[in-house]
Amino acid sequence: MERLILLTTLALLGAALQAQQVERHLREGNTRYENGDMPGAVEAYSKAEADERGLFNRGNAYYRQDSLADATQAYEQAASMARTPQAQAKAYHNLGNSHMGQKNYQEAVQAYQEALKRIPSDEDTRYNLAYAQKMLAAQQKQQQQQGKNKNDQQQDQQKKEQQKKDQQQESKQQEQDKRQGDKQEQPQDRIDPKDAKRMLDAAQQQEKEVQNKVRKLMQPKPAQPAEKDW
Repeated sequence: MERLILLTTLALLGAALQAQQVERHLREGNTRYENGDMPGAVEAYSKAEADERGLFNRGNAYYRQDSLADATQAYEQAASMARTPQAQAKAYHNLGNSHMGQKNYQEAVQAYQEALKRIPSDEDTRYNLAYAQKMLAAQQKQQQQQGKNKNDQQQDQQKKEQQKKDQQQESKQQEQDKRQGDKQEQPQDRIDPKDAKRMLDAAQQQEKEVQNKVRKLMQPKPAQPAEKDW
């Protein structure tokens, strides 16, 4: 029994010592934060991240440095670690702010809505939610217009490419037609003059022979000689 009491006492002392260290780091971080030393504040708060306040305040220090991605991560961890609705609402509210800074309006709307679930009467969060919803609607409209413009550009590009193909096909067809016309209009091979003379001479000679044969056939045959008496 005495050993159990001793172990319990040591555990309590360890927890108390850890809590004192967390408080010391929190105070150091707060001092650096107030003095504008944001990197130093981040370092101090990181040593107190076992406490939700360390995570929350580290998110604020990141936010002041415009390190919004780091701030977002710190606020998300703080919200998940927070034990009271008030602490959760603060973490979600600041998470929404960090998303707004990154133009992540959909995520910002969700964060503000989570904050209002914890504290519905928070007018600052309600105002930020309305503003985030307005910015989200404008962003979605812009994206739709950009999508339409992109689609129109793609259609125009496809139309131009088709026109180019049609023109190329037409030019190709015209070239083929021209080649076919040139082939049809190409004169026949000319006969060599010497060959032509020989052919003409041969034809004339043949014609002369034919005429001679005709003349011979048309000449009267001589009378049959009279037979003599012997």
